[in-house]
Amino acid sequence: MKHIYLIIYLFSILLCLFSPLYAQDVMIVVGNNAPPYRIIIEGEFSGIYFDTFKEIAQRLDREIQFREEPFARALVSMERGDADIMLGPNRTPEREEFLIYTDATFPPAQKAFYVHPDTPPITTYEDLYGKIIAVHLGKVYFERFDNDQELTKEEVNSYEQAIMKVAKGWNDVVIMPEPEGDYLLQQLEVELKKSPYIVPGNVSYLTISKQSPAQHLRKAIEEAMNTIKEDGTMQTILERYGHQSPGN
Repeated sequence: MKHIYLIIYLFSILLCLFSPLYAQDVMIVVGNNAPPYRIIIEGEFSGIYFDTFKEIAQRLDREIQFREEPFARALVSMERGDADIMLGPNRTPEREEFLIYTDATFPPAQKAFYVHPDTPPITTYEDLYGKIIAVHLGKVYFERFDNDQELTKEEVNSYEQAIMKVAKGWNDVVIMPEPEGDYLLQQLEVELKKSPYIVPGNVSYLTISKQSPAQHLRKAIEEAMNTIKEDGTMQTILERYGHQSPGN
């Protein structure tokens, strides 16, 4: 009889060890360089999003590994289950097919339009027609803009590339989350003019791949994020970089 109890006991331990909660030893977090939210310099990951998730992982006593990937490729990794966590994507029906949008959210950021200093600014949505607009590959902005087939949009791999194309006159305007745009222009020392037409932003999400065992940590992650906001840690992180968070 003692042997039976021992077998049951050992079996219960194995079930715990191999349950989804325990199988996820290291959570893979993917993202692109998008300062001041995701800052990647020589293999070091910082910025509002990465710092926040470091704090969450520490509170949950979980090990994480950051992996730099272009935004569109990061989405593919999440869809395939090659990564566990992606920080900051806006919500779309297409992405909901493979992403779990948690209640752990970041504040929204306005979308702004930047033009060459020698050209007229964008004052209304209608001013965008007839312009060549640089947009970041794989990102969404706001519904009317994203679905407008009459606009001329040119996809680029980074906002740095978009800024330079507008500065050189190859594109007419670039749309960017306002804090990110302001940050990059200062870092690149490029003079573009921010237009008065500004679009309110949507919240950005902490997302989990539907293929990942980390989905079983959803509630714990959400509770940790709430605590981070309530105890002032989030405000400290935001002030560290002097900005609020973007949408993508």
